[in-house]
Amino acid sequence: MNDPRSLQIDLLPSLDGDVCEELAVLAQRCISGYSDDRPVSTSLVRSRLTNALTGTPPVLAVARDGRQVAGWCAVRRPEPGEVRARLWGPIVEPSARRAGLGRRLLQTVVEAAEWPLVTTDVPVDRDGATDFFTRSGWEVLDTITVLHGTPSTGGPSAVTAADITGLEAYVAAAARRFAGLESSFATSTLPRWRDDARFSAKTLLLDPPTGSLLLALVQRNATGSELLLAEVWAADAEIRGRLIAQAHTLAAERQVATVRAVTRQDPADFVASGMRVTGRCRTFILPGKR
Repeated sequence: MNDPRSLQIDLLPSLDGDVCEELAVLAQRCISGYSDDRPVSTSLVRSRLTNALTGTPPVLAVARDGRQVAGWCAVRRPEPGEVRARLWGPIVEPSARRAGLGRRLLQTVVEAAEWPLVTTDVPVDRDGATDFFTRSGWEVLDTITVLHGTPSTGGPSAVTAADITGLEAYVAAAARRFAGLESSFATSTLPRWRDDARFSAKTLLLDPPTGSLLLALVQRNATGSELLLAEVWAADAEIRGRLIAQAHTLAAERQVATVRAVTRQDPADFVASGMRVTGRCRTFILPGKR
């Protein structure tokens, strides 16, 4: 590889399929073996970087060594009603690290972004990752627990979003009641979820008597598969536990390899359902861009 310090960084105006595939391949290689290891696909990259409601592409900085992507960093612009834009990366080819490329990629997108920024989840166990943001002047916003579980057969069945009408109103009501989202942003929750390449109505579990829900997302690629428990909005611990158990049954039905959960709250309900804590992540904000 050429000297990473000499690689040119370009801001790309769009996000085409070939670029998404290159970003996904590098991302998968860089997270392998860490607590945030999960299947990364081209469709996942596209859906997570592109705005769900407007279709607007991200602020995307890419460094190439010849034709190969050596690193990238992106900012998904805030959706209407969101306060902060979401930073993804920087993600740098292992052989190009420790030469300032990650810092240059980060600086490029920060200078191009017009909004307050928050990072995606940064694993504590990834060597130097949290220190990188601290040294770059970012501050810890939140700590996230990562848990893993095993799909189970013979458990309780669930009501899913495919079984009911009026789903958008159901989700909006849950978003207001359990997540405390402002009314207009709560109304856009389901459209935002539907834009995620992993979303399916058959993996959105509901408890109609209480208005509770569990958002589960199936992801597969050539290296693995998982059911991610992305949100659990429930009226009480008993219902949370039942929804989590139902998700493990769903994982077996979907024939995925593992169940993964990420939570900013006390993980006790997940642990009580047989899941184990496998790591911690932090999110960071940039002071002065709040």
